[in-house]
Amino acid sequence: KVRGYRIEPGEIEAAIRRIDGIREAAVTARTEEGETALYAYIEGRKSDGVRAELATRLPAYMMPAQFIEMSEWPVTPSGKLDRRALPAPGGAADRQAYTAPRNVTEMKLCALWEEVL
Repeated sequence: KVRGYRIEPGEIEAAIRRIDGIREAAVTARTEEGETALYAYIEGRKSDGVRAELATRLPAYMMPAQFIEMSEWPVTPSGKLDRRALPAPGGAADRQAYTAPRNVTEMKLCALWEEVL
């Protein structure tokens, strides 16, 4: 379960594989800082635009927090994907980009948060 929803990684992987240019995909759930998040590992296409295309196919609660591009996949001695050996997410590089305040109201809210934090 992730955020109270039952998640099937295979369903997310299948949706990612249907996107043009994606050759392979794997989805894992990792718990960091007390929260469980989904991470998608993809091969064959840059992660730019994958999130937007996937959003048309999946509900928001099934959307991976991060897309990690892979060139080589770790495999077990029997040739299957070694999910435990997949690299840990490398930070906020693939997360949604920062959007600056767009109007006066958002600027005031940012100023309030700056004081609080």
